[in-house]
Amino acid sequence: MSDNYPSVLKRGDENDKVAFLQQQLTTAGFAPTLSAHGCFDAATAAAVADFQASRGLSVDGICGPHTWTALQEANWSLGKRHLYLNQPMLQGDDVAELQLRLGSLGFDAGRVDGIFGPDTAEAVREFQLNSGLSSDGICGETTTGTLMRMSARVTPATAAAVRERAKLQQTPRQLTERHIMIASAKTMAAVAGELATGLRRSGATVTEACDWPESEQASEANRLGVDVFLGLLSSDGVACRVAYFATEGFVSPGGQRLASILGQRLPAALGIDNADMQGMRLPVLRHTRMTAVECLLGPTGLVQARLHPLARSIESSLAFWATRPA
Repeated sequence: MSDNYPSVLKRGDENDKVAFLQQQLTTAGFAPTLSAHGCFDAATAAAVADFQASRGLSVDGICGPHTWTALQEANWSLGKRHLYLNQPMLQGDDVAELQLRLGSLGFDAGRVDGIFGPDTAEAVREFQLNSGLSSDGICGETTTGTLMRMSARVTPATAAAVRERAKLQQTPRQLTERHIMIASAKTMAAVAGELATGLRRSGATVTEACDWPESEQASEANRLGVDVFLGLLSSDGVACRVAYFATEGFVSPGGQRLASILGQRLPAALGIDNADMQGMRLPVLRHTRMTAVECLLGPTGLVQARLHPLARSIESSLAFWATRPA
């Protein structure tokens, strides 16, 4: 996609950029009867929403930066290009399939996140070495062909998930010595501040990131090597959603466990009936390398009115998670 394309396209827009979006949706297999007429109508919004749901993104029928990126990545299938360690790291569906196939053979390529990082490069080298190929860490035609002949596409549990679970089980069983990063929108600053105070009182190390871009949140969390990444956002609706990283072939065990605990405790703190727990591929969950959840807590007014019980609920959820993190 050209840099000249806008970051957001929505219902009612009518231009050649919408036509390009419609072409991309058709290529990705969504709304195959959709014509590239350049009008962002109800059918286009529905196709965007279907695509977002299939990719584990927030579903709003609006094509923003995350949806554009996912559409670009959907264009890549394994074997279309050489895959290797690069900066910026290569991303795409071809990388995710490579990680799945390596995992099905027992090679730990890291999380199935579609990002060709050091773990994936090392797994490629190990596979090449075991297959009698040149061990250069580059997945080209020969490596791809050998891998496809030897591997199943999907495995019930990749080596990365097993390793992550084992690592969590070896960590301290209390908040003391835990490092937690709280990334909040401005509307959630009061909740984040009170939560951070309570966590520090419990002995945890806390890093706060208020109103940072998502890419910077993930980069800083990875650089610091925090134990938990917690995103706090408000929303216009009354619904509460707790998301953790999950995709085909991989579910974050720590994220799923923490999301389950928060999903059980947040409704009472907010005075609502229930919370929705979802395994998703939101960019900040995909790019962080630790237990990570993103909480969409509801309207700002509701959150402010329930500030104290909400902060206490999240703090107690983290403390309980620490006793059994996976």
